[in-house]
Amino acid sequence: METMGDILERAREFAGRSCTKDEAYRLFGWTVRDISARSGKSDESYIYITFDNNYTIFIRYFLNMDPTETEDTCEFTLGLLTDLRSRIRYGIHYAGYIHGQGYIRLRIADSKNRMQKMVLEEFYVPALKNIYKPIILRFQGFFTRDFFGVEADHARGELFYAPVRYRSEHKSASIGDVTGRLAELDLLLKEPRIRHALAEIDLQLSLLPTVVWSDL
Repeated sequence: METMGDILERAREFAGRSCTKDEAYRLFGWTVRDISARSGKSDESYIYITFDNNYTIFIRYFLNMDPTETEDTCEFTLGLLTDLRSRIRYGIHYAGYIHGQGYIRLRIADSKNRMQKMVLEEFYVPALKNIYKPIILRFQGFFTRDFFGVEADHARGELFYAPVRYRSEHKSASIGDVTGRLAELDLLLKEPRIRHALAEIDLQLSLLPTVVWSDL
């Protein structure tokens, strides 16, 4: 395998087979730690493969009703597990270059608690953006629409590359370039100043009354 398109072809083949560890090793060449699979709505299925080298592949396999898109039945995301953790679940990624700087796309855990929502919007989101804003250009992809990002919650953290589909321009990206950037970002987010800043946010949140976080 040389390109992300090669992984896409093997992901589609894997999703149509028995989804065993041996089959994953045969197709992707990495020893497998775990495989989980589930079915979704609208004839979709989801497969999450965790490899012993901490890389992951998330596959979304779907039925495409467009007769002109017979090849477009699979999407995958390549990720790298990290030791990053967060009290609040969030996902952040590079989302274009405007006004002379990288633009941040941020998602946080949903909340129906009004007090909790206010704290997240007025304190947590701005604080998190202030940490990632100086480094967000490091999450820029290799093409027009691709990007790198990170997701974290209290149990796990994962860096990831933009989802790849049949018509994705970035399916021609080199696997080595993508895995290399993921490894670089993993080291970047382990820098003491960044970890300290992220830990400080979590510490401030922990000082709030427990009732504020009862449903997160």
